[in-house]
Amino acid sequence: MLMLSSVFVPSGIKSQRRQAVAGAMARTKEFDERQALVKAMLVFWEKGYEGTSIQDLERAMGLKRTSIYNAFGNKRRLFEQIVACYKESVMAELVAAMDGAPDIREGVRRLLNGAIEMHFNEANPGGCLVVLSVLESEQIDAKARAELEKTLHDMKAMLQSRLNRARKAGELPAKLDAGGMANTIAATLAGMMVLGKANFSKAALKKTVNQVVGLLDG
Repeated sequence: MLMLSSVFVPSGIKSQRRQAVAGAMARTKEFDERQALVKAMLVFWEKGYEGTSIQDLERAMGLKRTSIYNAFGNKRRLFEQIVACYKESVMAELVAAMDGAPDIREGVRRLLNGAIEMHFNEANPGGCLVVLSVLESEQIDAKARAELEKTLHDMKAMLQSRLNRARKAGELPAKLDAGGMANTIAATLAGMMVLGKANFSKAALKKTVNQVVGLLDG
């Protein structure tokens, strides 16, 4: 489902021969740093914040700690950048799948099933980086913790906006509580990632998706 190697490659116009060497070098550096950030993200995703050591990051990123500090700052600062990249890529891909659906019911189904597929994709560590990080938030500073919490609240707000729009368009019952339903979907998304880490089967989680989608009928 999720191709991390392609998700994080910066977009833009390919280099032309007439472009300055300095500009080309700047883009190359950006690309290298982005790929290093992906590698670091996978480590945090798999081991958690507390379980990730600077030695783990050095091995995964292929960089010495001085280079990591120079490019990204300390471990906490690096983690903040990783959370931002996770939102802009992994979570954004799930939302894009939802928005690309022909109707809201299929959109919610794609969002939740996409999260399940992400968990069971062997190329990914499993679970959700944001959800798992919230569960160990006592190990993270207040700024990073607030960003994690904001990420989940933003997801709920996004869902509520989509549900309200669908209700106004007549896709959903007029009596549907968009806020409450958004909470239910967000809670299901987060909960399924935790259950997945507890070795619940894909089939069991997909049954949950069907039940949640059924709630959209009011």
